[in-house]
Amino acid sequence: MNLILAGIALAATTALVPMNDLDHGAYLWGYYGGLWDVVNTGDETIPPDHAIGGARRAALIRPLDADGNPDPNGKIVFMGAGYGNTQRTFDAFSAMAASDPRVNHDSLVLVNAAADNLDAVQWEFYQTPIYAQIPDTVLAPAGVTAAQVQAVWLQEINQKPAVPLPVQYADSYLLKASIAQTLRTLKQKFPNLQVAYLSDPEYGGYGTGNFLGEPFAYEDGYAVRWVILGQILYMRQGEIWDPRIADMDYDKGVAPWATWGPYMWANGDTPRSDGLTWLRSDYLADGNTLSESGVAKSGQLLMNFMLNEPTAARWFTSEPHIPTTRRRSASH
Repeated sequence: MNLILAGIALAATTALVPMNDLDHGAYLWGYYGGLWDVVNTGDETIPPDHAIGGARRAALIRPLDADGNPDPNGKIVFMGAGYGNTQRTFDAFSAMAASDPRVNHDSLVLVNAAADNLDAVQWEFYQTPIYAQIPDTVLAPAGVTAAQVQAVWLQEINQKPAVPLPVQYADSYLLKASIAQTLRTLKQKFPNLQVAYLSDPEYGGYGTGNFLGEPFAYEDGYAVRWVILGQILYMRQGEIWDPRIADMDYDKGVAPWATWGPYMWANGDTPRSDGLTWLRSDYLADGNTLSESGVAKSGQLLMNFMLNEPTAARWFTSEPHIPTTRRRSASH
């Protein structure tokens, strides 16, 4: 990173406030807070039209047989996708779900396709090796098929970011393009995929190597927001709002309906408004890999989210219900 970019990164790092706490306030470079912020309002509530679209897609999630046909004895596959910390979080989440009576244990199958060294570019296109491996190494051992995958939790990073906002080739701009393309590829590979929950990475300020760091982990939250915004505006206008995001039409089967999963970022040991912190002890020696305590924390965030997410109410839980809120925070 040259001196100019290093200066930008240092300036940005001093201004980091979790997006869900920033509300109407500005970050830097004209970027505002809020997880949704469709019109720079700092709005923390999912737009009604997007919520309706999600409910419509989620209503299609049902037990399917191996060929993707409705079958009361079939399966609903919820898959984790992303990099190493995603894998560790989804494993912890799956262990929690296995012993939780609130979770659907009849038709729901959790599978984890995330792995170390699978950063965003490894997920973009169907020709990449991971997509050839998933059927045999992830789905088959669980007794399910690609046709039964209907929901995904996606958490992506660029493994060695170098350029912070506002530069036009900033890492978060590149990441939003990767996430959008990954969603289209996932829909192509898993044709019955209906919903995708997107999360940002956890705090990256403890890293000892050039892996993630700050402000990159923080700014990756904007990449997630932009992708969801791109889908919202495309569905409203029928036009591409951002060519890096491009067509995200879920009604035509171009991509799954996308929404926020748990918002993971907090500024290290500074408590977020809901109390979330990321302590140095939540990471291993490299400062990047989540430790046992960190995995327990991130796994619980995902569990809390899934138990309260409206679009998961009829298939993730054992007793279908409609949560009373559609507000998105980190952990509900």
